[in-house]
Amino acid sequence: MATLGTGSAGTGFSFGKVGPGVTSQPHRHDEIEAFVVLSGAGKVRTDLGEISVKAGDVVLFHPFEAHVLINDGDEDLNFVDVYWRDGKAALDAATQTPTPREPIFIFSTPPTPNGDLHLGHLSGPYFGADVYTRFLRMKGAEAYHLTGSDDYQSYVARRADADQATPAKVARHYSDEIRATLALLDCEVHSFLPTFGDDAYAEFQAACFRDLLSSTAVDLRERPALFDALSGDYLYEPDVSGLCPDCGGSAGGNICEECGAPNLCHDLGAARSRHSAEAPVVGYVRRAELALDRCYANIDRHLRSSGAPFRIMDLFARLRQRGGFSLPITHPSAWGLPAQGLPGQVIWVWPEMAFSFLYNIQALARSLGRDWNAARPSNDWQIVHFFGFDNSFYHALLYPALYCEVFSHWTPRIRYHVNEFYLLDGQKFSTSRGHAVWGKDVLDPKTVDVVRLHLALTRPEGQRTNFTLDALRRTGNEIFQGIWLNWLAALHRDIQRDFGGRVPDAGDWASADRAFFAQIDTHRAAMERAYSDEGFSLRRAAAQACDFVRDCLIYHQAQDYAAARRLYPARTRTSLALQATAAAILAQTLAPLMPRFASTLARGIGVSTEKWPASVRRLPPGTIFDIGPLLGFYAKSDSPILNDQRAYEPPES
Repeated sequence: MATLGTGSAGTGFSFGKVGPGVTSQPHRHDEIEAFVVLSGAGKVRTDLGEISVKAGDVVLFHPFEAHVLINDGDEDLNFVDVYWRDGKAALDAATQTPTPREPIFIFSTPPTPNGDLHLGHLSGPYFGADVYTRFLRMKGAEAYHLTGSDDYQSYVARRADADQATPAKVARHYSDEIRATLALLDCEVHSFLPTFGDDAYAEFQAACFRDLLSSTAVDLRERPALFDALSGDYLYEPDVSGLCPDCGGSAGGNICEECGAPNLCHDLGAARSRHSAEAPVVGYVRRAELALDRCYANIDRHLRSSGAPFRIMDLFARLRQRGGFSLPITHPSAWGLPAQGLPGQVIWVWPEMAFSFLYNIQALARSLGRDWNAARPSNDWQIVHFFGFDNSFYHALLYPALYCEVFSHWTPRIRYHVNEFYLLDGQKFSTSRGHAVWGKDVLDPKTVDVVRLHLALTRPEGQRTNFTLDALRRTGNEIFQGIWLNWLAALHRDIQRDFGGRVPDAGDWASADRAFFAQIDTHRAAMERAYSDEGFSLRRAAAQACDFVRDCLIYHQAQDYAAARRLYPARTRTSLALQATAAAILAQTLAPLMPRFASTLARGIGVSTEKWPASVRRLPPGTIFDIGPLLGFYAKSDSPILNDQRAYEPPES
């Protein structure tokens, strides 16, 4: 594109050309921009979809709206680009929280059924996907949370060996345990897909694998592989460990959890076999391999259009620096889906997972009576993935490459939300070492929302964070009981005593009251931003909720003077009316984060948590305000998390 100049009002002009069969790089920026098509024809793809354009057409792009020009004709597509900066429009676009296009499929990465879920698991993909889905549904979007059990993982076979059981038995058992733990977390899943024993699933995966084998990016090659020196066993994933060829840190077979880079096992430094103390040996095996370097242009285009986190962009940049990189997509194993044409080998479980997401959409469709087809993914689908950073290579780099090879007609629209490791007492949670706090150890109806609040406050989003049981108890006793329930109990007591359990009408407004009323809407907007795709952060949402409730308690205490209440009742009415409104907004804005607590609070005030509040409106005078059942429920808790009954006094009956 050649820049022609800048107008006196700050308007820029340039001339652009997209050749036949060429797609421009996707980008987004803060300027308003317009394309004027001079000649040729093609398509323009934006966040809102795809349209055809021809000579004489003008297309306008708002700030931060991703856009791509596609020339699918046989002559140059020439256009004039006009752009200008509007500060207010850019700020408005940056602060709005648009709902993604529908339908929206939110995936939490399928857990490996080789053990139950601990808080390290729960704090990341499953909690995040649940909150995000709940928020979108409150906004009126057609959104679904999907996950399942990754039954054919090699780690399942390893657990079966340790338990002297079959991999199938292990997968079935822990799949059920995982579902039960998700339910204890109040994690709503609309489609849970076990992959073992589903014949239609196996047939779909076989068809995808056949298409991969016919791809120009996949070859059958005899290449180096790692073997145990004594048994001759093929080594990959949990069978081998060593030093990462990318960062030099400790790594497992095929992936480095520290830097996220893939490895080929035989390129690990100081490799060690799980099967014997002897150093592994390098041999050769014929496998199906994906030449990932042939897919780099498609991966790059996808990452740009998806707005992937910069750490994933860095992972891709580091991978490209390694030059040609071919990745085996089959492995010799007795556990997994058979790889057609390669006896004794199975489809590697990570490529399998890529296509399992599409199959899960189809499984959901059957339950809903919809026509979504895994073999014909639609450009209308919006997919959102929640996963830990150690899975970034698979989700954000490998899967888009595989989709491009198998579904040439499909342009996936995928967004990524990534969490870091959650530590336990300063060390990684570990199922194998038993270094874990299991979900079932701390979750019950009376503790679930305190656990969710604490996980949100300490969630490892941009950096690793640490969990301790003492900190969880402090959240329960000092924050939830000591501040939240103290304020709600005092508010309940005052409305019951002075107004018979009904919200009063406001009277005289002081400046502090007006400021508090504005603060309620500031809280509502901040929570909406923290739940939205662009600003998603459960840590910000939880911190905002805690700050808001603390301010509500401070506001209440500033009005709690008996003589003034008697002499100036109009001021008291205003204070209690505003606090009742604040409690209602708290319930509605907490519904995605703490659904059980929020719905119980909302019932006591007579408001709904089904829809997101678009604005703040005072509760109608006379509204029944009775949150005694909620306060009594938590006052009688015998949980080790909520066991400090000195934190607040329950209301008198």
